[in-house]
Amino acid sequence: MDLEISLDVLVAGEDFASCHHRVNRFFERTMLIRFDEVRIDENVSINAAEQVFWQRLEEGISANRKTVSELAANLQQEGYSSLEELQNLEKGYLTKILHTIVHLLDGFIGIDSRFYSLEEDSHTISSELRRQIAADPQQFWILKVVGKIGTDSQDPLDALRTFEMKKQGS
Repeated sequence: MDLEISLDVLVAGEDFASCHHRVNRFFERTMLIRFDEVRIDENVSINAAEQVFWQRLEEGISANRKTVSELAANLQQEGYSSLEELQNLEKGYLTKILHTIVHLLDGFIGIDSRFYSLEEDSHTISSELRRQIAADPQQFWILKVVGKIGTDSQDPLDALRTFEMKKQGS
């Protein structure tokens, strides 16, 4: 069974082909996330000159914020609502939640990312980048990326568990 991760990636380039190349190269080189296969769908990728660009960008940023909010709520439900309390977290499920929150806030791409700016290594964009996009929309694209992680297991999350176990064993 395969686990598929879908996300939008903001990237600059002179055309779709150059952006496609940059995004593929990023996923080939990054150590933060490994896919067995990366597909970029040109039919749902959009240029900043298109009317729906800003809406799609905001939806992606909002999806990341929603994930952070849901994960933080999960920690609160478990009784952790202040920074002082977080120092008492024991290694396990709750520290993984905290780890994911920090990655989303800090800009490290991961399987929980729904929007990622390759231009700023971030899950949001700065006001300066917003100005650059508005000034030269032809140079910016949101590419729809689907990454596949394959596994022989019936549970697609076993691929992630296996990766974590290999990482701990090295």
